Amino acid sequence: MICILFPKEEQKKEEKNMIDVIHTSIELMGQELSNYELEGADYLLKIETINVDLLDISKIDYFYQKGYEQTKKKMNDIIKSINF
Repeated sequence: MICILFPKEEQKKEEKNMIDVIHTSIELMGQELSNYELEGADYLLKIETINVDLLDISKIDYFYQKGYEQTKKKMNDIIKSINF
């Protein structure tokens, strides 16, 4: 299994209201779910990107393009690691 990770820089931010607290909780839950899924990965592809909020879908094309470019660059490593 190939797992793709878009690492996000950890930033300390001050929650100003209940919405901020809920948003931070959702982000933390997403990170923990990702960590759990990574345990079974045959290959982990980390894609360096700009720092974008978890719920910001306006950058989906940007992430798709970055993922495509990085996967092409790492294709030989991926194939070797999962023994096709």
